[in-house]
Amino acid sequence: MKNQINRSTHPNAVALSNAGFSLVEVVLAVGIMALGVVTILGLLPHGMEMSRKTANEQAETRIVDQLIGEVQAADWTTMSGIVSASSSKVILKYFDDQGLELGAGGGNLDNLVYLARVRLLDNSEIGMGARIPSTSNLANPFLRRIQVEVAVTQDQQFNFDQPPPAIPVRRFTQLIAKTRK
Repeated sequence: MKNQINRSTHPNAVALSNAGFSLVEVVLAVGIMALGVVTILGLLPHGMEMSRKTANEQAETRIVDQLIGEVQAADWTTMSGIVSASSSKVILKYFDDQGLELGAGGGNLDNLVYLARVRLLDNSEIGMGARIPSTSNLANPFLRRIQVEVAVTQDQQFNFDQPPPAIPVRRFTQLIAKTRK
């Protein structure tokens, strides 16, 4: 019994009896923390939407870069069947969610997310070349304007000329030059 401490005579008796947090302090701390969590959760949908838009833009950029590169590497006179010179012949390319090309025709199109069409902006450019905006308005036979249209759709028969309002079509125009003989 000698080891027992008498709280009334001990110098830290007040500090020992008041150790811990009061109910008011705990409620305030939980309330402040809840306010912070609710604020952060409110920003989550906006962040997810921005992430989705960024992923779409990256995939579309990858698609456009790939298709423009293929056109520039193709035979200048025939465009190797990549570009449609007539409005009756539609050349479509199929891409997955990452902007990587899927097999055309009989290929597996289960992962189809993006549909792209490559065409000459003006069919008269096949023979004459692209017109350069200037005072003389002359055509340069070594230039052509290519338009790449990209739609986020899984419809393989998508009509780029009359798209439904729910599916926006992004159009990218590129001027390419003949760099080889």
